[in-house]
Amino acid sequence: MIRVLMTGLAACSLAACVSVLPEPKVPQGLYRFAPMETTYDLDASVLIREPDASRLVAGRAIAAEDSRGALRLVPNVEWTDSSTRLMQMAMLDALQGQGAGKAIAPETGASAPYELSWQVTDFTLSGTTGRCRVRATLMDGGSRDVLDQIVVSNSASANGGSNADRAKALGEAGRACVNDVAAFVSQYINVHADAPEA
Repeated sequence: MIRVLMTGLAACSLAACVSVLPEPKVPQGLYRFAPMETTYDLDASVLIREPDASRLVAGRAIAAEDSRGALRLVPNVEWTDSSTRLMQMAMLDALQGQGAGKAIAPETGASAPYELSWQVTDFTLSGTTGRCRVRATLMDGGSRDVLDQIVVSNSASANGGSNADRAKALGEAGRACVNDVAAFVSQYINVHADAPEA
């Protein structure tokens, strides 16, 4: 009898604890990058690492800068994956042209004659404008010597003022940055891939 009372008391106390926990907030919309419209050929393969970024920018949350310069999370919208992973996947797609070389993710364990290391320095909203800024460094895949570097910056305006429209604009700015870096990588590799070593 005491065992039954203790079990009932424990069940009631657990039920009371569960009802105190806050309900997780589910975003009203999950967003991703649209497929890349342009693909670039490669004459040699390149390893595409996930870009580095601050924790605020690299996660699933979307941040906006207010008029005083403070960054705040945009409610009810998130990326489907971390923003840096979405950029990496978009870059892999953009560099899958018809050339002999391939864009390779590091998870494959494969090596390549070239490697892309990149940093996302801005990926935020300002009002209804999405902003993206990326520093990309192309390195020799063996020696890891720096071969070339570029900084690209893009923006895109939202079609409306809703958080969903703003998230789409940020995605467009991100895709534009990826496209510019893909063009840089393709151009460098295709000029230098068959060049004789000095």
